[in-house]
Amino acid sequence: MRTCSPSGTHIQLDKLNGLFPHRVARAEDLVELGLCASSVYRRCRPGGPWQRVLPGVLVLGNSPPTPPQLVQAALRYAEPDGVLTGHHALLLHGMRSAPPLPYNAVHVLVPKGRSLKGTPEVLVERTTRMPKAVMRKGFLVAPLERALLDTVRGFGHVEQVRPLLTEAVWLRGLAPKLINAELDAGNGRGSALPRRVLAEVVNGIRTEAEALAATLVGTARLPKPKWNMQVDDAENAYLGPVSAWWDDVALALDIDVAEQSFERTVDRHGALTAAGIVVVHTTPQRLRDAPKVFVEQLRRAHQWAAKRERPPVTATAQHPRSCGAR
Repeated sequence: MRTCSPSGTHIQLDKLNGLFPHRVARAEDLVELGLCASSVYRRCRPGGPWQRVLPGVLVLGNSPPTPPQLVQAALRYAEPDGVLTGHHALLLHGMRSAPPLPYNAVHVLVPKGRSLKGTPEVLVERTTRMPKAVMRKGFLVAPLERALLDTVRGFGHVEQVRPLLTEAVWLRGLAPKLINAELDAGNGRGSALPRRVLAEVVNGIRTEAEALAATLVGTARLPKPKWNMQVDDAENAYLGPVSAWWDDVALALDIDVAEQSFERTVDRHGALTAAGIVVVHTTPQRLRDAPKVFVEQLRRAHQWAAKRERPPVTATAQHPRSCGAR
């Protein structure tokens, strides 16, 4: 199909799709190619072949916009210097624990001096600290540490923050110093919770159950253990992972998680105890429902472990990328 331009030349509309990633175009780009502005917007009328998704931004098709098209539209709207951040940027970085949003707005950063207005579809944040964008799956996004904190600073609950920080540090290999540097560089709004959770994550605490167990260890007045360790016997044979480890007395805490089978738990318990390790088993529910029972059980186990001869076993911190193996 062809349409006339003001100069009398003809534009092949079916060729336009290949010019614009995800078939998202700015109206002014189409006019610069030779289309009449009136023709562009006429094609966006109800029932027309195109649709207007943001002020001055079109999808060259009439099907409901896909998520990539909405992200591309937000970036085209924020041109020339907009950068994607927040939830959608985390997804493009490959973060699997990014929680679903209660709204579908795409979060973009623009320089402080821009007068670009936000819309129900686009959250526009003006900042004096524009990040150096990186390319992820064809989109310009903020670095992981910036996208991470732009997401979590709006959260008010630990269970929203911990999975993201845990995945970023232990699965994605994001250096905690980069997160801390981003926290220090920001304006401080909403930073207290991620700072606290990051400190726990760096110390090896990666779940809410482990955080609760750490609090109860303090209640029991026991030495602080090391969290998420891998234990080997005297011949360096791998015995298994444990949630917490008191190395001086070879005491292990094993918090069963839902993904583990009963047989797997029994096998690991057998291997650990056969090597002479004192093992305390519990579950997240028991930690919540019977904390006093757990504290007393742990205290007695530590006393018993301290009295017997320590077995020749060793423990090392789990490799960050193996943290999902338990």
